[in-house]
Amino acid sequence: MTDVLEHSALLTVTEIDIRGVPDSVAGPQLFTAAQTLGIGQRIRLRSDRDPRALLKATAFQLRDGISWQAEGEDRDWTAEIRPRFEAEARDVVDLLTWDHYRLDRQFADVLAAANANRVEEAEKIFQDYWIGLRRHVHMENHVLGPVLGGGSEQGPLADMLYEHDSIIDQSRLVQETFAEQDYAMLPAICAVLSGSLAKHENREENTLFPIWQAADNSDRVRAREFLARTRELLAGSEDEQVRRVFPD
Repeated sequence: MTDVLEHSALLTVTEIDIRGVPDSVAGPQLFTAAQTLGIGQRIRLRSDRDPRALLKATAFQLRDGISWQAEGEDRDWTAEIRPRFEAEARDVVDLLTWDHYRLDRQFADVLAAANANRVEEAEKIFQDYWIGLRRHVHMENHVLGPVLGGGSEQGPLADMLYEHDSIIDQSRLVQETFAEQDYAMLPAICAVLSGSLAKHENREENTLFPIWQAADNSDRVRAREFLARTRELLAGSEDEQVRRVFPD
């Protein structure tokens, strides 16, 4: 059983109760929930047996994308699971690189569900991706870019800004497709956007991010401030502003 226990602008905690549920069922359930964890999101696991083997297997499947702590004894165990890079990111570029991976993987799930005609599932995943994308783009466009540079008229930053506009427009087209329930072209539209995301992330990580990392880490105080603000923004702290800049 899965329940959302707490929700705020900065933290969402979802409980998964696997008491009485065999590992063959609990494993896929935990994997599905853990693979979409974003900044500010937690899973609280309740179990009637030691869950550490199950958690290790899930972390292995997710290429160590999660961190967890478990405690208990006998038939009463709890564990808290969070995105590993939320706790371990060294700087803002590290955190944004991890968020690229999360967004890319999340949209791949949208595409898979659309190709299988699981429209409701595809839309649910997309809505989480859509706000996550806008948070990410807002941070890069309006917070980091103006300070850390990279060439706003010509250069890696200018390329990033142009590609962000295109990705936002393509994502909004997917949003409109769901809103209008016109699903015939959904798999094709999602496939184009998935390719755009992968190409953009690769170019950004290899051209702009090294410039930002050098500039950011030259000022340790600023680096700490940017890392803290990015964590909060990706968790939803500035959603009102994000939605004004990038409306639904």
